[in-house]
Amino acid sequence: MESRILIVDDEPAIRALLGATFQGAGFRVQTAADVPEAMARFAAEPFDVVLTDVRMPGGSGHDLVRWLAAKCPTVRALLMSGCEIDCDQCPFTRQCFVLNKPFLPKQALSAVEKLLSENGAR
Repeated sequence: MESRILIVDDEPAIRALLGATFQGAGFRVQTAADVPEAMARFAAEPFDVVLTDVRMPGGSGHDLVRWLAAKCPTVRALLMSGCEIDCDQCPFTRQCFVLNKPFLPKQALSAVEKLLSENGAR
């Protein structure tokens, strides 16, 4: 069974690069440009993991992860950030991980595969 991933980033080039990377690795991929679009995607179909930028217009990756904690608590989350971030107050802490920018696409793929293997989803 293919794992389903949602990639959320306000930069189209990042979405395209990561989308192609994960599709090439056999994932079912959807993308969203912001938090409201990501929420709409989750309403339409389930995902196993979300890979989201932290800083975006219209809501942060933290906002999305908090929403997921309430609506889809089994979803794993991977936050992408070029800044130091604090996840201590996040209700999703045990299922949320950070990928520091800059990173190579294969590093993102490896991090997501690790998350899924720990969860038994892939």
